[in-house]
Amino acid sequence: MEVNGIKADSKTLHAALKVLAVHPDYLLRQDVIRMLRDRWLALSPEGWHFVVAGLLREHQFELALDQMSAMERKGIRIDNWLHSMAVYQLCDFNELDEVYALMQARVEQNREMTPALWSHVLCAATQGLHYDMTRFIWRRMVDLGYLKPAPNVHIDALIIASNAGDIDLALSVFRSCDKLGIPLDAEDYQRVIDIYLRLGYLAASFKVFCTMHDFGVVPAERSTESLVSHMIEHKTDPREAWQMLKRLKNEKQKVPITCVHVIAKLCERRAHDDPSVVEDAIGFYKEIYSLCPEGADVYVYNTLMQMCRNAQNRESGLFLVKEMASFGVVPNATTFEALILMCLDARNYQSAYMYLRDMLDRGDEVSDESRDEIRDLCSQSVHEFAVRLQHHPAVQPVERPPIDKEPALPAPPGNETGHRRYGRPWVRAAFRRQTLSDEDRIAWNKKRRQNKRRYEAIARKAEAES
Repeated sequence: MEVNGIKADSKTLHAALKVLAVHPDYLLRQDVIRMLRDRWLALSPEGWHFVVAGLLREHQFELALDQMSAMERKGIRIDNWLHSMAVYQLCDFNELDEVYALMQARVEQNREMTPALWSHVLCAATQGLHYDMTRFIWRRMVDLGYLKPAPNVHIDALIIASNAGDIDLALSVFRSCDKLGIPLDAEDYQRVIDIYLRLGYLAASFKVFCTMHDFGVVPAERSTESLVSHMIEHKTDPREAWQMLKRLKNEKQKVPITCVHVIAKLCERRAHDDPSVVEDAIGFYKEIYSLCPEGADVYVYNTLMQMCRNAQNRESGLFLVKEMASFGVVPNATTFEALILMCLDARNYQSAYMYLRDMLDRGDEVSDESRDEIRDLCSQSVHEFAVRLQHHPAVQPVERPPIDKEPALPAPPGNETGHRRYGRPWVRAAFRRQTLSDEDRIAWNKKRRQNKRRYEAIARKAEAES
């Protein structure tokens, strides 16, 4: 046309802009706009849309947004397709602040947006951990039932609520999960507990445990530890915490034994500095059946016995031992270790020795920490059973070859969920077998057998002398 002297009119130039919106060419577009300006031809609203679309396709987002602002100042209505195109393009490049501004402006103008667009933006907001936009869309679309996000979007939204400390958003996510049948695990509930603790709502945190119990979700150890740490930091009275559980019971809530674990652990920690807490804890124990019909479990007994030892309250410790036996609660290795150490504190070496034998007969082993403590306590006496305990093979230190680094190894067949075998980390034994040379392994096993025979000889000699 230029070669033949044919001047392009407005319709032709706008048609060129339409082509350039699909197949962008920045220099050619500028030439077309210059021709319009030189010929005093106005850029039509449709032409404005084509220019912005071309800039978006070229990823020139700042120029595109400036042009859209200029269109609004000139009173040019932005069509839905251009707005949606801008939102999708900005989401793809994680420009979420700009997307949030566009969505807010669209809502203020009472302009409709498709559910697909809302859903796409919500996914981008949750993946990008954008709190403001997630909360904005959740309240406007999810709470009102217009959107049903996927399970991963719910989990991401819960993480965002936890990071921001927004309990309203977190509870809204929980309601949506319940309505859509999306299962939640212990870590998801822990995020809500973290929010409540950050806000200082201890009673509400206990109520989360009740909810988990209703849905059959077992709390993680971190959950109880977070509550205990919070109560220690804020100097919460155990009696006040116990009253919270009683109020939950009066509200027809099913109080799980995990709540009792938290208070028992709190009493154990505080017994170091305040021995009088033992009386309160024993009082709580006597009321436990009014809260939890199943009664105390071995964790509660172990924790309370450790509390009695911390407070040097032997009478209460013996009471708990008798209670545990009368209710038929099966002890574990931790129970026997606590009994042995309590007896040693009272210089009852014979009973401690008998408890050790009972423990070994059950196939349990003494932990490394208790080994050291038993030897230290027995070294202070020349009592016959103190000597037996001190030199017993089961309480001798375990010799380990030097290991620079222990990589994580898979558990052996049949022990996929456990990381300990007979009280010692299985991974360490597996690592020794895999990393030692044949000569080192033979030498180490020979030394281990010699030490074992020596300890057994000492024990037999002590037995014969008695």
